[in-house]
Amino acid sequence: MEEKITLLIRDLKRLFWGVFLSSATIGFLLIYFISNIIIEEPLSIKLQSAAILVLLAAIPLALWLYNKKVTTATLPDNENQKTELIRKWFIIRLALVETAFMFNIVVYALTKDNSLLYCSGIALLFLFFLCKPGRTEITQLLSED
Repeated sequence: MEEKITLLIRDLKRLFWGVFLSSATIGFLLIYFISNIIIEEPLSIKLQSAAILVLLAAIPLALWLYNKKVTTATLPDNENQKTELIRKWFIIRLALVETAFMFNIVVYALTKDNSLLYCSGIALLFLFFLCKPGRTEITQLLSED
């Protein structure tokens, strides 16, 4: 059991750091390469509003789905099924926040509105502080009967 927990945490941490570092890198590269394209007023306001709403929806949705599907749900009895369920919903949680982050970065690069850069920073902070897998959480989830 301890070996399974160690392997799962190692895999989730590798995935987390890969997503975290690649998203930051890709985000800054997007800002650099799209910086010469500027969208004008009527469309830029709609894009900015959409980007902020996507971020405001993605963060609570990611937390709620993970909590509902993994933490409060009845997990299968089989340990392999438990680990796959935890891995699956961990990836979905990362993907939701990552999508919102990338959308905010692209819209920032197109509109040059600093509030979207701040929203992207919030998404990265959320990823770093609330999506990082922890040993106690995984151990508790896998040891529940």
